[in-house]
Amino acid sequence: MAGADSGRRRAQRLLTAAMTTSIRGRPLVGALAFAPALALAALLAGCEKKTTTTETSSGPVTTTILSPSPEASQAIGRVNETLAKAASAIESSAAASQALTQVGEAVEDGVITAKVKAALLVDPDVKGLQVDVDTRDGVVTLKGSADKAASRDNAVRIARDTRGVKSVDSQLVVR
Repeated sequence: MAGADSGRRRAQRLLTAAMTTSIRGRPLVGALAFAPALALAALLAGCEKKTTTTETSSGPVTTTILSPSPEASQAIGRVNETLAKAASAIESSAAASQALTQVGEAVEDGVITAKVKAALLVDPDVKGLQVDVDTRDGVVTLKGSADKAASRDNAVRIARDTRGVKSVDSQLVVR
């Protein structure tokens, strides 16, 4: 039984080291990669070994059965719970990252819209108040009217020359 106790302590140290590793800032995925090995170590450390020798006509046959102790089964249960929580945290982290990316893109589009609108308002050839500016994923859409074709072309050039603009969709009408 002393061997089983030292094995359980060794398994507990391994599990604690894995949890501490993830807390100290190492990637959670790294800790997850070791989880199956840790679970196996905990299981084997807490196994009860039963060896039986049977005499047969061709000689003795030895059978060894390893079965997890109740403590090992509980340890495996805790490992499984921890893995489920870690997987959930990874999924939540991915969703949060995606949401932050979307917010960042929306903010970037807002900045582009503001830059284009400001440039149109200060240009003497373009009547900026008659031009609506919308930006989606870096694509600027200009709607409204211009007094002449040259003003429309100038508005498109201003939008196209604005940093961050991928392309311009001009729906300006010359009146």
